[in-house]
Amino acid sequence: MNLEKLGFSRSTYSEVILTVRLEEMINAAPMGVLLNEGGKIYLRVYKGQRIHDMIVNGAEDCVLNITSDPILFYNAIFEKEKIPYCPAERVSSPRIRDCDAYVECSIINVTGHGEYVKAFLKPLLINVAERAVSAYHRAGPAIIEALICYTRLLYFKDADREKAESLKKMIDIFRDIVYHSTENNRLREIATKILERSEEALLTKKTTSTRGLPKKS
Repeated sequence: MNLEKLGFSRSTYSEVILTVRLEEMINAAPMGVLLNEGGKIYLRVYKGQRIHDMIVNGAEDCVLNITSDPILFYNAIFEKEKIPYCPAERVSSPRIRDCDAYVECSIINVTGHGEYVKAFLKPLLINVAERAVSAYHRAGPAIIEALICYTRLLYFKDADREKAESLKKMIDIFRDIVYHSTENNRLREIATKILERSEEALLTKKTTSTRGLPKKS
Protein backbone atom coordinates (compact mmCIF):
# COMPACT_ATOMS: atom_id res chain seq x y z
CA MET A 1 0.00 0.00 0.00
CA ASN A 2 1.32 3.47 -0.87
CA LEU A 3 1.05 6.51 1.35
CA GLU A 4 -1.71 8.18 -0.67
CA LYS A 5 -3.97 5.14 -0.29
CA LEU A 6 -3.31 5.26 3.43
CA GLY A 7 -4.70 8.81 3.49
CA PHE A 8 -1.54 10.93 3.39
CA SER A 9 -1.75 14.10 1.31
CA ARG A 10 0.40 16.86 -0.17
CA SER A 11 -2.12 19.53 0.84
CA THR A 12 -3.87 18.34 4.02
CA TYR A 13 -2.16 17.37 7.26
CA SER A 14 -2.63 13.80 8.48
CA GLU A 15 -2.67 13.54 12.27
CA VAL A 16 -0.60 10.67 13.65
CA ILE A 17 1.19 9.79 16.87
CA LEU A 18 4.92 10.00 16.26
CA THR A 19 7.24 7.76 18.27
CA VAL A 20 10.97 8.46 18.40
CA ARG A 21 13.94 6.83 20.12
CA LEU A 22 17.25 8.52 20.90
CA GLU A 23 19.57 6.06 22.65
CA GLU A 24 17.55 4.89 25.68
CA MET A 25 15.01 7.74 25.53
CA ILE A 26 11.61 7.10 23.94
CA ASN A 27 8.90 9.66 23.42
CA ALA A 28 5.56 9.98 21.65
CA ALA A 29 3.55 13.01 20.53
CA PRO A 30 0.68 13.82 18.17
CA MET A 31 2.00 15.31 14.96
CA GLY A 32 0.66 16.55 11.64
CA VAL A 33 2.49 15.24 8.56
CA LEU A 34 2.45 16.05 4.84
CA LEU A 35 3.86 14.49 1.68
CA ASN A 36 6.26 16.42 -0.54
CA GLU A 37 6.56 16.18 -4.31
CA GLY A 38 9.12 13.41 -4.03
CA GLY A 39 6.76 11.20 -2.07
CA LYS A 40 8.68 11.68 1.15
CA ILE A 41 7.01 12.62 4.44
CA TYR A 42 7.84 15.78 6.31
CA LEU A 43 6.66 17.36 9.54
CA ARG A 44 7.19 20.50 11.59
CA VAL A 45 8.37 20.07 15.16
CA TYR A 46 8.36 23.18 17.34
CA LYS A 47 10.87 24.12 20.01
CA GLY A 48 9.80 23.28 23.54
CA GLN A 49 8.80 19.73 22.63
CA ARG A 50 10.99 16.89 23.83
CA ILE A 51 10.71 15.26 20.41
CA HIS A 52 12.19 18.43 18.90
CA ASP A 53 15.28 18.03 21.06
CA MET A 54 15.54 14.32 20.27
CA ILE A 55 15.37 14.92 16.52
CA VAL A 56 17.89 17.77 16.39
CA ASN A 57 20.24 15.84 18.68
CA GLY A 58 20.50 12.87 16.35
CA ALA A 59 17.45 10.57 16.40
CA GLU A 60 17.77 8.45 13.27
CA ASP A 61 14.30 6.97 12.82
CA CYS A 62 10.69 7.12 13.93
CA VAL A 63 7.28 5.47 13.57
CA LEU A 64 4.06 7.11 12.42
CA ASN A 65 1.36 5.36 14.44
CA ILE A 66 -2.01 5.77 12.71
CA THR A 67 -5.07 5.56 14.94
CA SER A 68 -8.41 7.22 15.58
CA ASP A 69 -8.41 6.26 19.28
CA PRO A 70 -8.75 9.53 21.24
CA ILE A 71 -7.39 7.96 24.42
CA LEU A 72 -4.08 7.13 22.70
CA PHE A 73 -3.80 10.74 21.54
CA TYR A 74 -4.59 11.95 25.06
CA ASN A 75 -2.02 9.64 26.64
CA ALA A 76 0.61 10.79 24.14
CA ILE A 77 0.34 14.28 25.65
CA PHE A 78 -0.76 13.93 29.28
CA GLU A 79 -0.19 10.33 30.43
CA LYS A 80 2.79 9.08 28.47
CA GLU A 81 3.52 6.36 31.03
CA LYS A 82 0.33 4.58 29.90
CA ILE A 83 1.40 4.24 26.26
CA PRO A 84 1.74 0.51 25.37
CA TYR A 85 4.87 0.23 23.21
CA CYS A 86 5.98 -2.76 21.16
CA PRO A 87 9.00 -3.30 18.89
CA ALA A 88 8.98 -2.10 15.30
CA GLU A 89 10.24 -4.28 12.44
CA ARG A 90 12.71 -2.02 10.60
CA VAL A 91 13.60 0.80 12.98
CA SER A 92 14.77 1.26 16.57
CA SER A 93 11.84 3.50 17.54
CA PRO A 94 8.89 1.49 18.90
CA ARG A 95 5.34 1.15 17.69
CA ILE A 96 2.27 1.81 19.85
CA ARG A 97 0.16 -1.30 20.28
CA ASP A 98 -3.28 -1.66 18.68
CA CYS A 99 -3.02 1.11 16.10
CA ASP A 100 -4.68 0.78 12.69
CA ALA A 101 -1.47 1.18 10.68
CA TYR A 102 2.23 1.93 11.05
CA VAL A 103 4.74 3.71 8.83
CA GLU A 104 8.32 3.05 9.93
CA CYS A 105 10.69 5.74 8.68
CA SER A 106 14.30 6.87 8.69
CA ILE A 107 14.94 10.55 9.39
CA ILE A 108 16.96 11.65 6.36
CA ASN A 109 17.25 15.41 6.86
CA VAL A 110 16.47 18.11 9.43
CA THR A 111 16.38 21.83 8.60
CA GLY A 112 16.02 24.74 11.02
CA HIS A 113 13.32 27.39 10.57
CA GLY A 114 13.50 29.61 13.64
CA GLU A 115 10.92 28.34 16.10
CA TYR A 116 10.62 24.91 14.49
CA VAL A 117 12.49 22.34 12.44
CA LYS A 118 11.34 20.41 9.41
CA ALA A 119 12.13 16.71 9.58
CA PHE A 120 12.10 14.79 6.31
CA LEU A 121 11.29 11.09 6.54
CA LYS A 122 11.87 8.17 4.21
CA PRO A 123 9.29 5.38 4.64
CA LEU A 124 10.89 1.97 5.10
CA LEU A 125 7.85 -0.15 5.93
CA ILE A 126 4.07 0.29 5.85
CA ASN A 127 1.98 -2.12 7.89
CA VAL A 128 -1.83 -1.99 7.96
CA ALA A 129 -3.95 -3.97 10.40
CA GLU A 130 -7.08 -5.73 9.21
CA ARG A 131 -9.98 -4.23 11.13
CA ALA A 132 -13.72 -4.08 10.70
CA VAL A 133 -15.25 -0.78 9.60
CA SER A 134 -17.11 1.04 12.39
CA ALA A 135 -19.71 3.81 12.38
CA TYR A 136 -18.59 7.41 12.80
CA HIS A 137 -18.72 8.90 16.30
CA ARG A 138 -18.30 12.61 17.03
CA ALA A 139 -16.74 12.32 20.50
CA GLY A 140 -13.39 10.80 19.48
CA PRO A 141 -12.59 13.28 16.69
CA ALA A 142 -13.66 16.17 18.95
CA ILE A 143 -11.16 15.07 21.60
CA ILE A 144 -8.39 14.74 19.02
CA GLU A 145 -9.14 18.24 17.67
CA ALA A 146 -9.11 19.61 21.23
CA LEU A 147 -5.70 18.03 21.81
CA ILE A 148 -4.34 19.55 18.59
CA CYS A 149 -5.63 22.96 19.73
CA TYR A 150 -3.95 22.41 23.11
CA THR A 151 -0.53 21.69 21.58
CA ARG A 152 -0.85 24.83 19.44
CA LEU A 153 -1.95 26.85 22.46
CA LEU A 154 1.27 25.93 24.29
CA TYR A 155 3.21 27.71 21.55
CA PHE A 156 0.90 30.67 20.96
CA LYS A 157 0.41 31.53 24.65
CA ASP A 158 3.77 33.32 24.45
CA ALA A 159 3.89 34.18 20.73
CA ASP A 160 0.31 35.41 20.18
CA ARG A 161 -1.92 35.72 23.23
CA GLU A 162 -5.07 36.49 21.22
CA LYS A 163 -4.57 33.37 19.12
CA ALA A 164 -4.04 31.30 22.27
CA GLU A 165 -7.29 32.60 23.77
CA SER A 166 -9.18 31.69 20.58
CA LEU A 167 -7.74 28.18 20.73
CA LYS A 168 -8.96 27.84 24.31
CA LYS A 169 -12.46 28.84 23.17
CA MET A 170 -12.31 26.15 20.47
CA ILE A 171 -11.33 23.58 23.10
CA ASP A 172 -14.40 24.62 25.08
CA ILE A 173 -16.55 24.01 22.00
CA PHE A 174 -15.03 20.57 21.44
CA ARG A 175 -15.71 19.73 25.08
CA ASP A 176 -19.37 20.60 24.54
CA ILE A 177 -19.44 18.32 21.49
CA VAL A 178 -18.10 15.44 23.59
CA TYR A 179 -20.70 16.00 26.31
CA HIS A 180 -23.52 16.16 23.74
CA SER A 181 -22.41 13.12 21.76
CA THR A 182 -21.45 10.54 24.40
CA GLU A 183 -22.32 9.36 27.89
CA ASN A 184 -18.91 7.70 28.24
CA ASN A 185 -17.55 9.10 31.51
CA ARG A 186 -13.91 8.54 30.56
CA LEU A 187 -14.24 10.55 27.33
CA ARG A 188 -16.09 13.32 29.18
CA GLU A 189 -13.37 13.40 31.84
CA ILE A 190 -10.65 13.67 29.18
CA ALA A 191 -12.44 16.54 27.43
CA THR A 192 -12.75 18.42 30.72
CA LYS A 193 -9.09 17.83 31.63
CA ILE A 194 -7.93 19.20 28.27
CA LEU A 195 -9.91 22.39 28.90
CA GLU A 196 -8.57 22.67 32.46
CA ARG A 197 -4.98 22.18 31.31
CA SER A 198 -5.52 24.85 28.64
CA GLU A 199 -6.75 27.31 31.25
CA GLU A 200 -3.76 26.49 33.47
CA ALA A 201 -1.35 26.98 30.56
CA LEU A 202 -2.70 30.45 29.89
CA LEU A 203 -1.96 31.39 33.50
CA THR A 204 1.71 30.37 33.37
CA LYS A 205 4.41 32.93 32.72
CA LYS A 206 6.67 32.80 29.71
CA THR A 207 9.90 30.91 30.23
CA THR A 208 13.09 31.69 28.35
CA SER A 209 14.84 28.79 26.61
CA THR A 210 18.62 28.76 26.24
CA ARG A 211 18.70 25.79 23.93
CA GLY A 212 20.37 26.40 20.59
CA LEU A 213 19.45 24.75 17.32
CA PRO A 214 22.09 22.34 16.05
CA LYS A 215 23.44 22.62 12.54
CA LYS A 216 21.55 21.12 9.63
CA SER A 217 21.93 17.36 9.61
